[in-house]
Amino acid sequence: MKNFFTLSTVFSSVIVTGLLFAVQRLGVLEPLEIRLFDQMMQMRADSGPDFRLLIVAVTEDDIKKWKSPTSDRLSGQVLDNLLGKLEQYQPRAIGLDIYRDLPIEPGHNQLLKRLQQSDIIIPICKHRDNNEPGVSPPEGIEPSRAGFIDVVEDSDGTIRRNLLLLSSAANDDCAAEYSLSLQLALKYLQFERIQPQRTSKQELQLGETIFKRLESHSGGYQNIDARGYQILLNYRSSLVAEKVSLTDVLKDKVNRDLVKNRIILIGTTAPSLKDIFNTPYSTGKSDTSGRIAGVEIHAQSVSQILSAVLDKQPLFWFLPEWSEVIWVLVWSLAGGIIASRIQHPLYLAIVGGTGLAVLFAGNFFIFTQAGWIPVVSPALGLVLAAGSVLGYTLYQSKQEKEKIVQQVQQQEEAIIQLQAFISQSGNSSGLTTPSQIPSETHLLKRRYRIIESLGHGGFSYTYLAQDTQRPSHPVCVVKQLQPAHQEEDFLRVARRLFNTEAEILEVLGQHDQIPQLLAYFEEKKEFYLVQEFIKGHSLEKEITPNKKFAEADVVSLLKEVLLILVFVHGYNVIHRDIKPSNLIRRESDGRIILIDFGAVKQIQAHQSNYTIAIGTPSYMPLEQTNGQPRLNSDIYALGILAIQALTGRHPKMFQRDSNTLRVVISPQDGTLQNWYNLTEISDKFAAVLNRMVNQNCNLRYQSATEVLNSLESL
Repeated sequence: MKNFFTLSTVFSSVIVTGLLFAVQRLGVLEPLEIRLFDQMMQMRADSGPDFRLLIVAVTEDDIKKWKSPTSDRLSGQVLDNLLGKLEQYQPRAIGLDIYRDLPIEPGHNQLLKRLQQSDIIIPICKHRDNNEPGVSPPEGIEPSRAGFIDVVEDSDGTIRRNLLLLSSAANDDCAAEYSLSLQLALKYLQFERIQPQRTSKQELQLGETIFKRLESHSGGYQNIDARGYQILLNYRSSLVAEKVSLTDVLKDKVNRDLVKNRIILIGTTAPSLKDIFNTPYSTGKSDTSGRIAGVEIHAQSVSQILSAVLDKQPLFWFLPEWSEVIWVLVWSLAGGIIASRIQHPLYLAIVGGTGLAVLFAGNFFIFTQAGWIPVVSPALGLVLAAGSVLGYTLYQSKQEKEKIVQQVQQQEEAIIQLQAFISQSGNSSGLTTPSQIPSETHLLKRRYRIIESLGHGGFSYTYLAQDTQRPSHPVCVVKQLQPAHQEEDFLRVARRLFNTEAEILEVLGQHDQIPQLLAYFEEKKEFYLVQEFIKGHSLEKEITPNKKFAEADVVSLLKEVLLILVFVHGYNVIHRDIKPSNLIRRESDGRIILIDFGAVKQIQAHQSNYTIAIGTPSYMPLEQTNGQPRLNSDIYALGILAIQALTGRHPKMFQRDSNTLRVVISPQDGTLQNWYNLTEISDKFAAVLNRMVNQNCNLRYQSATEVLNSLESL
């Protein structure tokens, strides 16, 4: 289509966008969106461990070595010794991700005393939920000094969100408002003189960084439980911090510099305690790789907070709802435009695939800039809009083809009627005389001003004109067609033929290499066609006597014209007059434009020996000369044109060998030679052209597509 946006494109895109947005809101696309989220998380560059953190991991070996005599858990004495050694190395904060709501002897009271007196150690608790009871902090610890370790799992059991704040419910054993990760980050930021604040919208602010609350429809999420104060967890890497074991610390094997001025997180990594979670790094993995312990989840959360505040690392951002609609609509329109302009299946697949690749690549780039924008819905929008527009285009094309087939039949019937009228009326009865060129002061249809004459033949004239009713008065081509008779019966049939022809030209003009029909009208019993003006030159200026084209150039020319004929013949329309003067090389891009369609030339006939034949004799096959043109009559004419370009001889010099019926040429010495002896081409290409110009239309190529396939095999 020559129009960039068509009604079908816009309508289909809007409908597809509306349906996709409804489906998206139902959460149908959420699993795909979060799966892509995980894939992009895995594809990002690894930022490496955070030097501000250290994890003291309690391994299976540590539990076996240091567990309490009366329990499978670490005793208070072991933990007290561990905390004492760490405090000596002057960390900024210590997070103890081990429950101590119940005493585990020996050393429980000693541990409680240290927890109550130290201002850098953050013990933990857990809020009550629907499935499990809450866990209280150690005895004597105020809620403001504890940090909750509740995590928010998505529907697939993966941790993608960072829960910062949570209000406790009635009768909740854990009254802590801040998470362990937030408490530890605040302890660290105290040394940077940064205190938590609330904005006018009650959003958490640390320094210049505002932590915008995650909503139920943010990014690819739909209708999630967004209670509390959540943000999307921006994982630093699969290995968030350096690790040392509990035993290493107790046996003084840890370098003091690994602890000083850092945040220390103490927690179990032993699989037997089942404190292991799925992360975006574990998605798509058949083994346990990518799954990390709870203490590492909290370390990721702490690192995200510190990076956002101190390193100005952007927090995840999302499009508002109205922007998401526009985003999907843009890609739906892109799919509709692609399908409306490209119907070839292979090219459509290539361009559509490229569009999807651009979408995914662009989305990944945005993701690296901390933006999470839906990608599944716009991708589906592109595909579905393209499919719907293509389906509608094919349906519309089928309807148009059926209509044009009927119109072509009506043309032939009208031509027969005109032929019969002329035969009955005799040579002179009712004949018109050629009119003069319209004056420049006269406006055809009160609109078109003639600038100059471009040519004439018989009772037809072609003018260059200005459209005075359009801005800048663009030029156009006006064809004046004078009926051979002025009797009302003749004009009635001629008018029907003219109108049918105009309707066909309007459809054909949708092709970029066929002039667009701009208007058609009747004035003073003369018919006018107004068409797009193609600035360029005809191939008559290229295909000149004694100039021989190379095989590759002729093959390229044939392919370009054949692609136009595939479109034209698809509507069962025969051009009837393919020759160099009807092929224009467009100045703007060098492409070939096919002009001068029309059986409407019949209304010009006035000779007594009138026949249905239309065209130029040198390029016409036998069946067209006999008034019975076929679709492959155009293939014959194109083949003759190709031989003319290769040999540098005009078709008037072409003859038929009496034995082989092949085209032969008579040079200046009068001897007949096969045309391909006068040029240097391959035998395969010569065979293709010989079949194109076969005198027997049944042995000739039957379709332009068939010729193209043969040329591709060269």
